[in-house]
Amino acid sequence: MVGVVVGIVCALIAGLQSGSLAQYADASGEIDPSTLPPGTEQTAILIAVLSVTAFAVYGIFGLWGFIQGIVAAVKNRGRGWGIAAVVIAVLGGIAVIVAFVGGVGLGVAPSM
Repeated sequence: MVGVVVGIVCALIAGLQSGSLAQYADASGEIDPSTLPPGTEQTAILIAVLSVTAFAVYGIFGLWGFIQGIVAAVKNRGRGWGIAAVVIAVLGGIAVIVAFVGGVGLGVAPSM
């Protein structure tokens, strides 16, 4: 659960920051680094770090919960909790991706 929550928060912030850079894109959707004002390079670095952090944290904790849930379900040591852990681990990836895409949408909206 920690991996999903932290992943969603990091992905949402990365998406918001990523969407804020949409105002610098040309008609083809590409961003020319020479037209960026000073300081936006730091925003791009922040986006990269937060995106990697979101998916790495979710990936590590999600895999841990997935494996631990399978072991718990197979050994009959909290079968219900084990199944819940597997479901959360599987569906958490979708939630992190949706948070990132939603953040991009929210970040683009004010700049349009």
